Amino acid sequence: MERSCHSMRLRSRDNSNSNAGNDSRSVFGDVSNRQTKKSTADREEQTSKRAKPIRSSTNVNEEPTANSKRGREIASKAKAPAADTKPTLRASSRKSSSTTDDANNKNDKPSSKGRGAAKRITTDESNSQATSRSAKRAKIEAEPAVKRRSTRSRTSRDNVQKSKPFVVEEIPIITHPECIVPPDFRLQRASFDGQSFTHGIAHYDARDRSDPLLCKDYVTDIFQHFFLAESQTCPETYMQGQEDINAKMRAILVDWLVEVHMKFRLNPNTLYLCVNIIDRYCSRVEVRRSKLQLVGVTALLVACKHEEIYPPEVRDCVYITDRAYNRQEVLDMEQSILTELDWKISVPTAYPFLHRFLSLVEASTLASHAAHYYLERSLQEHDMLDYRPSEVAAAAVLLAINNPDVLLHDEDYEGVLPGMPRILMEYTGFDKENLMEIAQTLATKVANEPITASRRRLVAVKKKFEMSKYVRVSVDVELPSARHIGRTDC
Repeated sequence: MERSCHSMRLRSRDNSNSNAGNDSRSVFGDVSNRQTKKSTADREEQTSKRAKPIRSSTNVNEEPTANSKRGREIASKAKAPAADTKPTLRASSRKSSSTTDDANNKNDKPSSKGRGAAKRITTDESNSQATSRSAKRAKIEAEPAVKRRSTRSRTSRDNVQKSKPFVVEEIPIITHPECIVPPDFRLQRASFDGQSFTHGIAHYDARDRSDPLLCKDYVTDIFQHFFLAESQTCPETYMQGQEDINAKMRAILVDWLVEVHMKFRLNPNTLYLCVNIIDRYCSRVEVRRSKLQLVGVTALLVACKHEEIYPPEVRDCVYITDRAYNRQEVLDMEQSILTELDWKISVPTAYPFLHRFLSLVEASTLASHAAHYYLERSLQEHDMLDYRPSEVAAAAVLLAINNPDVLLHDEDYEGVLPGMPRILMEYTGFDKENLMEIAQTLATKVANEPITASRRRLVAVKKKFEMSKYVRVSVDVELPSARHIGRTDC
């Protein structure tokens, strides 16, 4: 039997000859697109041969039955809608031209309404869009990879090429043939007005230029500004204007603040700034004896806010005074201090000058600790307010580097005391007789511990420098003496 070119459902014997072609069309729909054209004679011959039913067989040449796999596939396809009810496909530039033409032939039908429905594109528009997009893709693919970069990257690349190369200006090292310190790089410069700055770096600062914390490129101008501002913020002796407090009470207050400073582990400069605030406030306001401790703890709070990363809170200040004052009293005193000082808290103290002078003379570790001990001991003495903080710091350095017991621990010590180093005298410009007087006074204060009216010794500073991190400089090293400072150069 000749196999037909399209599938057909098996029919019963009674109706096998009636309307075979119409039944197949009504059941399976329009399948004319999948069959080849046959002549009328061939169709009549096939109809006559289908008079008897054909049972399903495993022969590959036989027609599939309803129970076979191919029959089930055909039956499932029969449930598909007819070709004339098939929904119209959307036009797309990615479709081929034949698909676009098939979709455009049914533009007369209304588009499906619902979520995501779009307006139908006409044949001319779709063809023009497809043509333009395909042309763009072809043009982009034809271009080199370098030309396909974005406009932003190309613009930035052009800007980099047109911009001037970054060149680090090398700061010159300044020396002077006749003196160690060049005249413009000294602590006192006549041409300094806060706006004219030095250009270059002194040769003695070049060795530590790689350390950014030392600011060697700007240290000359910084300390010239400190020295100029020091004369405006340096307090003078004021106890003659106070009626209820005296110098011993101030020494007791400073001794207690040193202990609090150690307890809170604060920055060293915080202590110097705290004492400076106390002296400046007391020189302007008459303070009662019962409020002196309140002034001290509030000044410490203000200094901590200026110097520390994590300053103590108000409740901590109330606690360390054994609740002698409440929170509101501390806040009121803080407002009073800031108002009287006109909010000028950032002032130079003796501490930065001490570090600068120790760096100039290249002091050893033990000499540095000794100078810190002498200078911090001077904070308790009201008489030391007669001198500038920078002068007291220079005197402390001279006492430390000329202490024979300190130099014995130095490997470079040759049995000769340095006296007054020439570099320090040229840099500061201080009078040597004045420095000798300050050094003699300071050495006397360090040797004699202050005593209260109740015969109690104030030894907070001494106990502080008995610690091992300060190399026990207050007990293991001999007391300083100004008689060891003999000559003006090293």
